[in-house]
Amino acid sequence: MGFFRKAMLLEAGAAILFFGSLIARPELARDGDSALSELQSLGYRTPSPSEPVRVYPAKTGSAFSAAHAGGWHPGVISLREDPTGSSGPGIYLRHELMHEASYRTCAGRLPLWAEEAAAISFSGELKTQSISGPMAESELDHLREKVRVGAGLDAASYGALSKLVSSHGWPSEPCAVSREMEKLLRSDPARSGFSYILISLLSGELLDAKGDLKTRYPPGSLLKIPYAASLLDAGDAAVGEELCASDTIKLLNRKRSFSPEQFRFLTAIVKDAPLVDSLGTQEVSGKDDHFWHQFIGERSQEGGFPFEANLKELSLVLRASLLLKPERFRGLSKNGFIPGSTLYHEPEQQKAILKRLHAMCKTGTVSDERGNPLVGHLMVAWPQEDPVFLAIFRGNGGNGASNIRLASDVLHAWSSRYAPAYGRVRVRLLTLTPRTSWEIQDACPSLERQEPGGRSVRFSTCGRFKIVSSARGSRSERWVSGLLQSASDGNAVVLQTDPETYADAVLSSEAQDLQGEAKKALRAAIVWNGVHGGHRHPDTQSLCDSTHCMVFQGRASDGSGKPPAKTDLSLLKLLDEVAAQKKLDWLAFSEGGVQGWEKQIPFRDLNALVNESAVLELRRERTRSGEIVIHLMYPETEESIPCEVFRGKLKLPSCPESIQCDAATGTWIFQGIGKGHGQGLSVDKARTLAKLGNNASAILRDAYK
Repeated sequence: MGFFRKAMLLEAGAAILFFGSLIARPELARDGDSALSELQSLGYRTPSPSEPVRVYPAKTGSAFSAAHAGGWHPGVISLREDPTGSSGPGIYLRHELMHEASYRTCAGRLPLWAEEAAAISFSGELKTQSISGPMAESELDHLREKVRVGAGLDAASYGALSKLVSSHGWPSEPCAVSREMEKLLRSDPARSGFSYILISLLSGELLDAKGDLKTRYPPGSLLKIPYAASLLDAGDAAVGEELCASDTIKLLNRKRSFSPEQFRFLTAIVKDAPLVDSLGTQEVSGKDDHFWHQFIGERSQEGGFPFEANLKELSLVLRASLLLKPERFRGLSKNGFIPGSTLYHEPEQQKAILKRLHAMCKTGTVSDERGNPLVGHLMVAWPQEDPVFLAIFRGNGGNGASNIRLASDVLHAWSSRYAPAYGRVRVRLLTLTPRTSWEIQDACPSLERQEPGGRSVRFSTCGRFKIVSSARGSRSERWVSGLLQSASDGNAVVLQTDPETYADAVLSSEAQDLQGEAKKALRAAIVWNGVHGGHRHPDTQSLCDSTHCMVFQGRASDGSGKPPAKTDLSLLKLLDEVAAQKKLDWLAFSEGGVQGWEKQIPFRDLNALVNESAVLELRRERTRSGEIVIHLMYPETEESIPCEVFRGKLKLPSCPESIQCDAATGTWIFQGIGKGHGQGLSVDKARTLAKLGNNASAILRDAYK
């Protein structure tokens, strides 16, 4: 038995090779032998003569400062011969040997803090320290932050971890973790797992979400998207391929054309981000690699991340980047389908939805300092030709590419629920008011880019704008979400937004008190008209915001953070069928009703409204197609206009049933029934049908079939 014990120690001794001045320290060899014996008895895989660990005297320069007594990386230990403090070099050798044994046994799977705690416990260093008094909450918070981002421990967090090990102990089994300490140091369990967000790329409005939207995380390589958008001079096709492969070297080689001001604009929506805040005071030229790596999502020199964002903030940063340089990111549609791209090795079955959507994809992974994934992000924007949807998926404990395994099912569901054909509405703002009577104000930083034909597109980082109007009868303040497209002369301003936000505003203007199935039916008609109604005004390929199309006044207040309601997709499909059968390109609706009305307009007021010196006669006619037109007779000419345009100009409740001239009083007398044009869906009738038990589908069939 004694012979076997002696042989085992000799083998253990041969497994540790000392170099330099440490060869002359036999007590270190004995401490090392004892440590390996203990580790073997606990079940750890330890260094062997065929795979030894090498121990070198520590050089006190560079990163190995006076605060360190030992250092380790796989197979190599650095040891200070005369460390300051009460612990001798043998204690620190035991500490580093535990790191080596954990690495060999646990294959690097242990979190950094847990491996450090095991080394603190095994080394015996706690016996040489005087730890007294309860831990301050600030100490624990500092340690939690290091654990959260997988950073190495500094002196303060190391001291806090030592206090926890002293208080709670540490399990002796290999690769085990103290559950009490894990519970103290981990984030809220509700924050872990799989989360996602879907927004409209046009308006920035939230369309769908699940999981944790509030906690901020480093975005990893997703930060390469605003970095790439901030390059003033770059080949778009080449940058797209570099982003697909997340090629750090090639992207950073383009840093000479990087615009700090542009990057700051794109990321300004994220508050209290040191990386963004520092851009106003630092010159980027001449900075070292550590500084530049921060702009593509990597750690700062201190081990943390100077840019973190929650899912909503991150989605708005990526939205602004894609809108600023839309051509630059087209190549991301190749991610997963060309060798070297970050999604290339993911299952083909789960990537098929990306090809079907014509999606642009980018991954981002945040790992601890040993390379273990902490959190992974996946960005998906589609369709690549003219994107209208942007989604971000986040998973804890995996890399960014692995998110596709769960995201594919969600994307399949969205492909039916959020079709690109129903992703955009174009509506001209304040159509009936002079352009000089209203102005656009920024709700947050905005930027303008030029398009072919002299048009410009303006977008904001939060997606919203405030419009202030002095026009008589117009809402003095309104908020709109989306892109603002202006003609070259600046007069016509068209809002591009998502159908749901548009429908919310139209319902608020046209039928604010409508509820239940009647509201669902009208909402579906509004959305259908919104996405199909560009023909109403061919000059701008948009709807107007008056009664000629549908009344749209935006929101009366900011209303940010409140997601729009959702339209029943089955109702939109029903309206597709009805429109095809009836050959309709517009689904008329009105307030309806059976109550009569009368309005008198003096001759001079009517003359001013139609910009004529005199109107001799007004005549109403129903054409063969069923439309109603109004004929206006002037002294030298005549004009025929649709009744909807006529009643809109005169602000009549509906198209008049009769028009009379009272020469004695100098007035025109208009009489009608109900409100609106009397065609299609009557809001009043829809309300009655709903009370009788009809659902939205039945109400729509009654209105349009």
